[in-house]
Amino acid sequence: MLKTEVIVIGGGATGAGVLRDLALRGIEAILLEKKELTSGTSGRNHGLLHSGARYAVNDPDSGRECISENFILKKIAVPCIEASGGFFVALPEDPPDYPDKLLRACERLNIPAREISPLDVLQKESAVSPKITRAIQVPDGSLDPFRLIRSNCSDRMRWST
Repeated sequence: MLKTEVIVIGGGATGAGVLRDLALRGIEAILLEKKELTSGTSGRNHGLLHSGARYAVNDPDSGRECISENFILKKIAVPCIEASGGFFVALPEDPPDYPDKLLRACERLNIPAREISPLDVLQKESAVSPKITRAIQVPDGSLDPFRLIRSNCSDRMRWST
């Protein structure tokens, strides 16, 4: 007879993460998933690993949460992440003071953000409008949710369908 301390229901990002945490703590657990791993919402996400910069000015709590998770995932899920970076660009019709607001807000939240020349952006991303007046680089990235979930489940996992 199989004995376990915990049953985790659902093989998405949350269930797989809980299963991994339990395994790291030495707690026996069983994962129950009615379909395949990542078959639900977790398999339909955009894969963007936010730096939090997009929230820094108007929603600092979300910005703080994003950069915290960004740093954690970059430590514990290295093979699942591509640190591609991201840019915020200003065009002539944009409010001229917004890039400065964004830089100050990122600094308050410890989000690494730095101004780079529009020419540097155009050399890296040729499809961006050549009308850029200012550009800010942030540590966004992309996350492979399928690889992350499968790797979280790989240690000491027992299947039940």
